[in-house]
Amino acid sequence: MRARVFAAAALLAAAPASLAAAPVPGLRGTGTLVAQISVQGQPITVGGNVALEHEGALYRLDLLSLGIPGTSGDMSALATTLIGPGGVSVVYDTATGTTTAWSAANRAYYIRVAARSGTRPPGALGGDATAASAAAAAAGDPLASLANIAAALRDVQSASIVFAGHAPVNGHPATNLDVQMRRQLPGRPLEAYHAQIALADDLGGFPVQVTLQSTPATPSALGGTVKLDLSSVRADVPADGDFQVPAGFRRVDSLGGVLGRSLPGV
Repeated sequence: MRARVFAAAALLAAAPASLAAAPVPGLRGTGTLVAQISVQGQPITVGGNVALEHEGALYRLDLLSLGIPGTSGDMSALATTLIGPGGVSVVYDTATGTTTAWSAANRAYYIRVAARSGTRPPGALGGDATAASAAAAAAGDPLASLANIAAALRDVQSASIVFAGHAPVNGHPATNLDVQMRRQLPGRPLEAYHAQIALADDLGGFPVQVTLQSTPATPSALGGTVKLDLSSVRADVPADGDFQVPAGFRRVDSLGGVLGRSLPGV
C-alpha cells in the first residue's frame, strides 16, 4: 500500500497545485496524521502528532509521536518505541523526487531517489533550499510539463476534480476540492483513490487538511484512509539546515534501518 499511496498522493497533489495562488516563501505547521488501515478486513487506527516545514521545492514532515487509539496503554507504548525519542523526520524534494528519512534516536538516515531523478546525486539532499526552488522553477518548460502530466496519467483510467465550495478550515479561509482517481498498472488490480483537500486561500493555496482514501483491490490487500490535519500553520521561512540530515548520522539501506528494526516490504 505504501508505494501506491505515495503515487496517488503525488498525482492528486499535482492538480490542485495548479489552481492555487502564488505560494508564500515558506511555511511551518503542526497537527495530526491519522491512518485507518484495513488489514485483511480488520480495521486498525494509528495516529500521531506531526510538524511540517516547507520552503521552495522542499517539504519536511516530523512524526513526533505515535499511538494506537482504542487499545491498551501497552499497545500505544509499543507504537511509541517504533519511532523512538525525537521521532522520525522525512524530507521530500519535489525538484528531484528524492525522499530522505532519519531518526534522531538511532542517528541513521535513508535516501530513496525516484527513477525520474538525476538532477542531484544521492546524499546531496538539502543545501541551499532557494537554489532547489530555482531549479524547480527553471523546469517550467510548458511542453516538458505536458509530457510529465501525460507520463503520470498513462495508467489512469479516470480522474476528476470537483470544486466543493469555500469554508473556513483550521482558522483559514479555504477552497475545498474533491478528487477521485482510478488507476491500473499493467498486470495489477485496479486501484481507486478519493481525496478531499482544503487549500488555505491566505497561504497561497497550501493544503491545511488532506484526507486520502485508498480502496483495496482485493479483500486481502491493504487499504484505508490517511488524514493530515494541520491545526496550526503559518507563513515562516525555515532554515536551510532543517532540510539536511544532521551531521554524524550513518546511512542505511532501508527505512527499517532508520527505525532500527526489520520492516517487511520496506
